[in-house]
Amino acid sequence: MNRFDRLSWRYVAETLAATALFVVTSFVAHRYLEDKSGLTINLLVSFLATVPMLLVLWALVRYFRNVDERERHIMAIAGAITLLVGVFVALFLAKLDTLLSVDLNLYASFLLVLWSFTTVVVRWKS
Repeated sequence: MNRFDRLSWRYVAETLAATALFVVTSFVAHRYLEDKSGLTINLLVSFLATVPMLLVLWALVRYFRNVDERERHIMAIAGAITLLVGVFVALFLAKLDTLLSVDLNLYASFLLVLWSFTTVVVRWKS
C-alpha cells in the first residue's frame, strides 16, 4: 500500500465517520426541533447539526492538498460520476415523491459517501 492508498483510505474513513455523525446529529436535531418554535433556537440547532459536514469538507481539503495532479484528476472524475449519479437519483426520487418522502440530510450524506467510494474505485481502476 503506497502513500496515496493510505491517504485515500484515511479520507474515506474520515468522510464516513463525519457523515455518520451528521446523520445522527440531523436525527437528534429533527426530534428536538419538532416542538420548538423559537427562530433563534431553530437556527442554532440546525447550524450545530450541520457542523459535521464541515468535517467532511475539511477532510476533502486536507486530502486535496496532500496529493499530486493525478490524484486530483481522479477526484475530479469521481466528482463528475457522483454528480451524474446524484442527478439521476434525484430525478428518480422526484418521481416517487407521492409514494416516498426523501430526507435531504440522508441524500446529502449519500452523495458525500458515494464521492468518497467513487474516488477509491476510480483510483483503483486507473
